[in-house]
Amino acid sequence: MTYRIGLLSDTHMPERWHKIPETLPNIFKDVNLLLHAGDVGELWVLDQLSAIAPVIAVHGNDEPQVAIDNLPLTQIITIAGVRILLWHSHYTDRVDEMESRRDQVMRPKLERIARYGRRAGANVVHFGHWHIPLQYEMEGVRLVNAGGIASGNDVTRQVVQTVALFEIEADGRFQINHFNLADGQLHHPPDVVDTDFTTALGPYHASILVPELEAKIPALRTNPLLNKILWELASRCWWGGQPILTTADFVNALEAMTPGTAEIDHALSLL
Repeated sequence: MTYRIGLLSDTHMPERWHKIPETLPNIFKDVNLLLHAGDVGELWVLDQLSAIAPVIAVHGNDEPQVAIDNLPLTQIITIAGVRILLWHSHYTDRVDEMESRRDQVMRPKLERIARYGRRAGANVVHFGHWHIPLQYEMEGVRLVNAGGIASGNDVTRQVVQTVALFEIEADGRFQINHFNLADGQLHHPPDVVDTDFTTALGPYHASILVPELEAKIPALRTNPLLNKILWELASRCWWGGQPILTTADFVNALEAMTPGTAEIDHALSLL
């Protein structure tokens, strides 16, 4: 018997992605189980995925409170003698998480995940958080990131959406393959262990802002009106087909509001 397991992560629904991708049920056809490595979004996402197969999920670092309250941080699943650690891989302390992002080198990041898996006696660690599909053997542990479906933050989009299929034979032998959700075809992630995080992420995300707005990201995030408009406009790029947002998009949205208020005038001045 071959056990077929679907691996996915970082759906962020419906905040940053609106629905289950249409190709996903076909890629995961006849799987026995789905493992979601966190940043689920609202819990109805798991209900919809369960129409494909039973789902085991953990929570991530960027979740609604209901997901954090009801999903575990880690989970062990053992199939045919293969012990799988399911983990989003973020630091639970926000300060530690932000500090970890200062060092861009990939190898130490992977070594940390391998150590975590080894302490759990895992053969495989399926983790999320990075939105980068990868597969790497380190210190006797297979590290697998299925990639992301939604964007990693409010000012980028996921250019290549991927999931992975994990097949385990009855004798414990296994193989893992990634798939591109755009066409359902095999995706072969590059080897990223000896590169840096920005380079590894490069093929999989892109900014949704023109360069002049990139320089104004702090204002877009801290000004209440601009932040509200950013989230409203971002869906055009995340799933609406618009490649990028311009200053004119923000100006038009502000001018469509009640004119002449100090809040609107101040927001316009920040652009």
